[in-house]
Amino acid sequence: MRKVLALTLVMVLAMAGMASAAVTLGGSFKVEYVIDTDNEVDAAGTGRDSAALTMTLDAEDEGIWDLSVDLEIDDGDTFGVGDWTFDLNDELFAVELWGGGVEKDEVATPLGFIGTGDPSEATDIARMRLTSDLVGLADLTVDYEPNTLYLFASKALDNVTVGGAIKKDVTAEGMEAAGHVKYVAGPVTLTGEVGMDTAYDEDNLFLGGKVDYKFTDQLTVSGKVTREGENLVDPYGKLVIEPSVTYTEDLFKVTGKYTRTADVAEGAPGEATNKLTASVTYRSNDDVAYDDLFDDYDTLTGYAAFAEVAYTTAKDVDGDKEPATQLTLKGAGVAVPDMVWLFGQFKYFADKDQPKDGDFKRIDTEANTLVAADLEAENYMKLDAEATVKVTDKLSVVPSVAYGSWKEVVYDGADRETGTSLDMTAAVTYALTDDAEVGVSYTTRTQKFENADAELKDNFVKVYFSTSF
Repeated sequence: MRKVLALTLVMVLAMAGMASAAVTLGGSFKVEYVIDTDNEVDAAGTGRDSAALTMTLDAEDEGIWDLSVDLEIDDGDTFGVGDWTFDLNDELFAVELWGGGVEKDEVATPLGFIGTGDPSEATDIARMRLTSDLVGLADLTVDYEPNTLYLFASKALDNVTVGGAIKKDVTAEGMEAAGHVKYVAGPVTLTGEVGMDTAYDEDNLFLGGKVDYKFTDQLTVSGKVTREGENLVDPYGKLVIEPSVTYTEDLFKVTGKYTRTADVAEGAPGEATNKLTASVTYRSNDDVAYDDLFDDYDTLTGYAAFAEVAYTTAKDVDGDKEPATQLTLKGAGVAVPDMVWLFGQFKYFADKDQPKDGDFKRIDTEANTLVAADLEAENYMKLDAEATVKVTDKLSVVPSVAYGSWKEVVYDGADRETGTSLDMTAAVTYALTDDAEVGVSYTTRTQKFENADAELKDNFVKVYFSTSF
């Protein structure tokens, strides 16, 4: 019902000015057929088809409003509304409406005590955001999601910026309110923030401060301290002290951070945890931004590498008596210019008594898919490698392998088991046009458990066609 109402709203708003609007219609279509090749009689040779059709309607009255709506037919022959946005712009204000899986940037106070949430956690609910500079008086943002209203305001006065924020759940008593100030004096930036949650009469304060000192264009040193009361971080409150340093050059970036997290309530069990994190990123040229080096590795014209290590002490309470160690290594680069690119990643986790959600994926033999499971392992290692080979302008080959091993893993409350996992895929794609391609891939998965006779397998072929128009 919410989707229907949302679509009706945006369509009514759009149709009001459709006569003078520029309208375009496009879309995308993908059909995929999966053939199981397992040896089991019930699975061998069977196929599962899926098709998804998306029609995208774009309409705009340039400079005033624009509308985009995705209408989808999924593999269950179900029709519905996917991503949609409606933007209205005026000299005094701008309004954004959106829903589906659309992601927007988070709006938050400088120290993050009040924020609209992680934009990656998009849902199918309708959202609204209004922004205005109030004729130069202040920058104002009003954000609304079902049952929660956010209000952010700030004003820059020379080297000082002052502001405040309110978060109100319209179905509950009380609200969160915060005020902040930021002062810039040459290379130094000082930020302070304080606020409270009026739903509680005591232990309801949050406050913090941060200092950033830019020694040079490359070197920045930062320090942050935040404290949240017991009623805000159940049950003992939280005190975080976090100094960090970042050094950035054109070809490499180095960061180091220390995080101390402690309970603030008297008599709270356990000790403060101390986490040390250090990382270094290197690239042979600056053609690709630091954040895109490995996601878009097949656009590299050189090579890149990344290493990060983190060590966290235990709280010394039941369930957390062992330290945690994490190591991540990444590498990518062009092996043959304009033809072959390589990517590799290694991750290592060691923590005997703290689950890591989603790190371990177990084969579901009935559905022939991987399912995430809670991981509680003495150690766990993952190795991923992939290559993109551009044989011609139209033909590409992408082989990949993923290997994992664990010692004494607990999954979904089952007994401890030690084992390994191997996932190998070879894919071939052929571009029919700039907007259409066909592809075929073969995947074989195997998981072995040393403490049991179980060996899980999942092998299948995928054939697909996709196009956009």
